Amino acid sequence: RIKDNSIRLRLTKTDVDDLRNKKTVGSKTVLSSSEMFQYSLQVSSEVKNISAQFIDGKISVSISAEMANILTETNEITVKGHQENGEAEKLFLLIEKDLQCLDQTEESQDDMYENPNSVC
Repeated sequence: RIKDNSIRLRLTKTDVDDLRNKKTVGSKTVLSSSEMFQYSLQVSSEVKNISAQFIDGKISVSISAEMANILTETNEITVKGHQENGEAEKLFLLIEKDLQCLDQTEESQDDMYENPNSVC
């Protein structure tokens, strides 16, 4: 989800496994034969927390090994942080495990985490 000064990435179980084993995960949305939107999330030794950049139509989010470990090796659902962006409101970055919906949806939920809540 991209809204105002925030980027939120939701990771399926497969995404979390890829982050653990390959240190990267990503996806793309093809808009037309000549346009594509992409994002990636990778573990980086060059960041202390979390950071993002946008180059050639791709949002690349980097997280520290410590943050990756929280997502891949614990029951914690989210990691988050802020990035200076030259605006009064800093860029808010949130990475979270994708939870199953509690209401009806047409989207497959097989690869999502069980939702600990009982109501929306």
